[in-house]
Amino acid sequence: MKQPLDLSPVITPDTPTWWPLAWGWWAVIVTSIILIAFVFYIAKRRKNDQQPKQEALSYFTNSQSSDRLSPSEAQRILRQAALSYFPREKVAGLAGDDWLKFLDTQLKKPLFVEKQAQWRQSLYQDTTSMNDEQRQSQQQLVDDCETWLRKALPPKRGSHD
Repeated sequence: MKQPLDLSPVITPDTPTWWPLAWGWWAVIVTSIILIAFVFYIAKRRKNDQQPKQEALSYFTNSQSSDRLSPSEAQRILRQAALSYFPREKVAGLAGDDWLKFLDTQLKKPLFVEKQAQWRQSLYQDTTSMNDEQRQSQQQLVDDCETWLRKALPPKRGSHD
């Protein structure tokens, strides 16, 4: 006769736990934290870069509802915005045709130099004695200033040195 085998019960090992984490998981966690911090840094920097532009554009959007900006007020806003992005030595001393050339150098399609005569006339024109055509011409100049703000600011890295 066969004798039964004396087998002891099978002891299974404990199920593996997640803790302590393997070095690969630590690398994934650290990399994720660094990437998240980098994304927040880039977003904050972009917001700070856009702030002067947004403030200048707010003058144009707020003036649409009430009274219109004059070309001289629009140029003043442009100059303040340009001083926020470009070196003071480069922008502050510009006037007249040099200022218009500077504005055009920041755009792919020039808007200002070709309208030099209109700018000279509109900057010192009495707004009370204007006809509709002159008002429309002045509004186009103001719209050109708004276009410059939208397209030229903030300048591409290295173009404002």
